[in-house]
Amino acid sequence: MLARAVTFCMIVAFTISKLHNFREYWYRHYQKSQAAYALLDSTVCQHAETRMSTGEFNNCHEAETFLHISPLHRAIFNLAEDLHVCGNDRCAILYMDITDRLSYLFALIISIVMLAILKLSRDWQHQRILAQCAPFQLPTIQNKKLD
Repeated sequence: MLARAVTFCMIVAFTISKLHNFREYWYRHYQKSQAAYALLDSTVCQHAETRMSTGEFNNCHEAETFLHISPLHRAIFNLAEDLHVCGNDRCAILYMDITDRLSYLFALIISIVMLAILKLSRDWQHQRILAQCAPFQLPTIQNKKLD
């Protein structure tokens, strides 16, 4: 009963947390889309001559590409990336951590292998000694009923 209550509370807290993240993502993308609409409605993006004269400082194309996906969909995509195992470059960070500590990992693996080999050799020696002693043991009575 207690485990069910704790599990239910954890699920509710997780859901509320993800709803909060979704609202934040949606609001952030909504603000960016409003700024993109304002830029596209300005004279900079409306007049071709002004747009051409700004050259590389022209953000009209970036605003147009940003508006191809709605703020709602962008928020859903961000939430999905948060929930995905490799989302937000977590797998890349893990890969970098592993490659940075590769020498330590090799030393650890070699130590574990050496300990396993030592354990197996000790078990093999023990079994060999038991096998050598087996002919010198007296037979035992097993599963016989005493009268």
